[in-house]
Amino acid sequence: MKTVIIGGGKGALAIIELAMGAFLTELALEVECLVDRDPNASGMAFAREHGIRTSDDMDEAMALPGLELIIELTGDDSVLDRIYKTIPAGVKLIDHTFAHIFWDLVNAREDQKRRVRQLTELEERIEKERHFLQSLVDNIPDLIVVLDRNKRAIEVNDSFSKFAGISREEAIGRTCEGMLSTTELGQQCKQSSDMLDQVLKTGMPHSLILRTAEPHETHWEITRTPIKNREGKTEAILGTWHRITERVLLKREVEAAEQRFKSFINSAKDWISIKDLDGRYVIVNPSCAADLNRHPDDFTGRRAEELLSPAMARLVTRNDRKVIDSDKPYTYDEVYDLDGREHIFQTVRFPLKDYKNSTIGVCTIARDITSEKQLRGQLVQAAKLAAVGKLAAGVAHEINNPLTGILAYAEDLADELDSDDPKIDDVKVIIRETMRCRNIVRNLLDFARQEDPELQTIGPNEMVGQALSLVERLPQFRNINIERSFLDSIPTINGDSRQLQQVILNLMLNAADAVEGKGIIELVTEYDRRHDQCVISVKDNGPGIPENLIDKIFEPFFSTKGTNGLGLAVSWGIVERHHGTIEVDTVEVGGAIFRIVLPAHPAAED
Repeated sequence: MKTVIIGGGKGALAIIELAMGAFLTELALEVECLVDRDPNASGMAFAREHGIRTSDDMDEAMALPGLELIIELTGDDSVLDRIYKTIPAGVKLIDHTFAHIFWDLVNAREDQKRRVRQLTELEERIEKERHFLQSLVDNIPDLIVVLDRNKRAIEVNDSFSKFAGISREEAIGRTCEGMLSTTELGQQCKQSSDMLDQVLKTGMPHSLILRTAEPHETHWEITRTPIKNREGKTEAILGTWHRITERVLLKREVEAAEQRFKSFINSAKDWISIKDLDGRYVIVNPSCAADLNRHPDDFTGRRAEELLSPAMARLVTRNDRKVIDSDKPYTYDEVYDLDGREHIFQTVRFPLKDYKNSTIGVCTIARDITSEKQLRGQLVQAAKLAAVGKLAAGVAHEINNPLTGILAYAEDLADELDSDDPKIDDVKVIIRETMRCRNIVRNLLDFARQEDPELQTIGPNEMVGQALSLVERLPQFRNINIERSFLDSIPTINGDSRQLQQVILNLMLNAADAVEGKGIIELVTEYDRRHDQCVISVKDNGPGIPENLIDKIFEPFFSTKGTNGLGLAVSWGIVERHHGTIEVDTVEVGGAIFRIVLPAHPAAED
């Protein structure tokens, strides 16, 4: 239908697009000319681009031969009146009041395009998701099949196809028995067939574990899960075969390792226990439990203070905490009271780690070395008595009597000489050196003699004060500034005051020698609440101890001052018999510090 459009705006452009497309099948428009006074109107420009005639002369356009339809889109009634007056006979007119039909057509076309576009996008998304899901399922190592209600396959993944040795197309429509008949699962498929009936009947998933026959033993976890529609009716079944052979074998290895571990700790005569970070027992072997008059199960989930004596619980808790805080192993000689007798245990405590190397507890291995310790002590003491005793006896017989005579004659001679006599200094040297020889003999005899301490409750501050009163008036302390720092609330200790004062005296005399008679000596008493220990420190500002000599200073007869080298060895033995230790360290600003560490008396606890 040859058409002239009066008005060259957007409406005309839309009508031309409709005419050029396949949308207007019932009304085929052949636009011959587009008329508008504005040659740059959107419709005019579009018409020229597509070879359609344009004009600003309405009469000329209406005179085109064969014209069948005029569409007026100006919206101007005067233009419409003019058209009515000049329209050729037989030519139809659609004015702007009826042109909305074209807008409806345009909207319908746009809506159609939008729907087609949405449908296309939806199909592409569905295809993309289908491809993604299929790729996802195909990459799952488990065997996967989807069965219809007749127990026939409607989909399988690549793992299933490869295992069964058939393609996906060959699998469709077949039963599991038919697809897996040539595989190791062929015989077991009959058992899983009943599962399918149960799933269809109950609408609930079912699973079972199957094991294939040796020599190629394998283990499978088979699961059947219903696939339901919107109404909740089972319309298909998802079947999976998950190989768990490695997991079963690993479980066997773990159980075997656990059994070996239990056999080891249950057969061990040493004490073996494991605690978590809260101090609760996880494992205690029968040997440890029996020695403590309990059953291993009594310990599980309980702390030391709930099961052991207060003193033993304090010792265990303190040493466990030290291992956890430092995150490194420690070896202790621990003394426990068992059935009224003291037992010495050589104990190794070390942090227990998990797979991330994080500390999760403390493992303890303790061996009763009471008899061994006693025997070793007896052997050492016997050796010392054999060597030093002979020497001391010889010295006593060969030197003491002459020394006594020399000392007596020298003292008499000193009394007879005038104070200004030039020989008086020589006599005093004889007296001093004679006294030094007698002290050497006495130290040898003290070292050879191992006396058990007579324990009583004593206050560290009072004991240190008494020791200080014995030395502060000595000549070598005349120019030494002795500083005291005593903790008022320090607990009491169990000890032999005479022996411990001897230790403090030895350390004070060594400090005086270190500062060469002038300097500072600090006496400090402290309480280590975490480890329940009293600490007595003797610190000087002398030159300190060379690092290569620290490990040797407690050895008998070792000395850097030309003395007999027995003072620190005697002190070490005394403190050790009090179940304590002596620690030595150098001070950064110069000097040395000796710490006597002794367990606090139990009655001192809050």
